[in-house]
Amino acid sequence: MMTTRKIFKIIGIFIAVIIALILLLVAFVWGSVEWNSYSKKKEAIRMQKEVCDTIKTVDGNFPIWLDGFDKKELKEIHFYLQQGKLLTKDAVVGSVLDKANKESQIVNLPFDKFNVDDKIIVFISKRYYVLSGFSYTAGYNYGMFGPVGPCECRGGGYEKINGKKDFGSGTLIKKYGLINYQLPPR
Repeated sequence: MMTTRKIFKIIGIFIAVIIALILLLVAFVWGSVEWNSYSKKKEAIRMQKEVCDTIKTVDGNFPIWLDGFDKKELKEIHFYLQQGKLLTKDAVVGSVLDKANKESQIVNLPFDKFNVDDKIIVFISKRYYVLSGFSYTAGYNYGMFGPVGPCECRGGGYEKINGKKDFGSGTLIKKYGLINYQLPPR
């Protein structure tokens, strides 16, 4: 005959086993997520060293943000491509006004391809901006539950404006333009 003490003991053991199984499942899921994250970081480091750092050409036509210029100043924006110490290409474009943000405008870089060591010189309203430090970064596209798809090289943007890193978060701000800059020869 079962006593109430034995029944509570069996129920207690049953509850302890259930809790242990739940904790084991949570630990397994957490360990799996951590291992996946660790593996993805290692893969991104390997991809950066073996692939992204070896890319020597930049796919142009990426957007450049402009700030502080009025509509009249953005009718003609001059772009120059400097390879080595000489200018090799130039282009003149106009900016498309961003209706949502009157302060900031966007213009696409007019050069299709160039070398990572090249410099882009932008001339807007008597001010020059020298863009350099083009590079690619390995990364993943992230979904709701972590990385989706393979690691890929992204970027192609510039890291320096007028020789300074992280200058204006990549935006060409009117007040920081160089006024007395001498263009290199052709």
